[in-house]
Amino acid sequence: MSALEVLLLGVDGGGTSTDARLAVPGGLILGRGKAGPSNAKVVGLDRARQALTEAIAAAFADARRPSGPVASACFGLAGFDRPDDRRVLADWVAEARWAERLIQVNDGDLVVAAGTPEGFGVGVISGTGSIAVGLAPNGRKARAGGWGPLMGDEGSAYAVVLDALRLVARRADGREALPLVDPLTTALCRALGAGSPALIVPALYAPGFDRTRIAALAPEVLRACDADPSLTTLLLVPAGAALGAQALAVARSLRWPLGGLPLALAGGFLLTAPAVSRALIDTVSAAGYRASVEFVAEPVLGAVVLADRALND
Repeated sequence: MSALEVLLLGVDGGGTSTDARLAVPGGLILGRGKAGPSNAKVVGLDRARQALTEAIAAAFADARRPSGPVASACFGLAGFDRPDDRRVLADWVAEARWAERLIQVNDGDLVVAAGTPEGFGVGVISGTGSIAVGLAPNGRKARAGGWGPLMGDEGSAYAVVLDALRLVARRADGREALPLVDPLTTALCRALGAGSPALIVPALYAPGFDRTRIAALAPEVLRACDADPSLTTLLLVPAGAALGAQALAVARSLRWPLGGLPLALAGGFLLTAPAVSRALIDTVSAAGYRASVEFVAEPVLGAVVLADRALND
């Protein structure tokens, strides 16, 4: 990195993975890095810092630039919303000399920055967890969801898999009618290496079988829903409606007028479950909003946008 080169760093960290991008002003990407989860509320501070270090180092290496402080960096990390969390992250950035200027936002803010035409509107993320955030043209911010697995995460991969497992349990008990063909039980038993529903219990409660591994069963649930459309009604439509309720809570908190609403959608689960996104959009539309929808495959690009904007400001 030459003495005159101005660089930007964007980082998006969540409960599943951490993405980093090294760029120049204007947004041209020079390097990409990826590592494991960096949500400290899920994996702890040590593992979160390690993931950030690995992702950022990989981005510099991919760009063939020596590591050094960039002019402006934006970190959008799940689990770093409170003042104490932000002080911890600021200390890490200073100690590692990652950036001269640091912008800290919620990971949902990255989705709004990357997926709305002017950087204003509502963003919804559904991956391992779920959250909705928004920004109005007058600078007003709002959020809904993001309460974690014990208090929230409605509409997330984790929540949907739990609902699916509970349905399997009810069917196995006879509390709910067992269909002649049950692709859900078959799929989850196979994925967990369980010969019967009863054997799901030791697999699910084994040491190390954490929230991330439960959420990773979501593709099996989606395939079962494809094979049995009634499962879509039972599992996926309610998930989308729950995410829609989060989006509406944000829009109302922003005092966004009825009519056009920029809506950015992101997250590994939401982007691979069309029935969920449809139910989300239907819920927003039923309330009187006309959603202009953008699917955001790389929220980390929103971090680059915000880092660039902060440099210009």
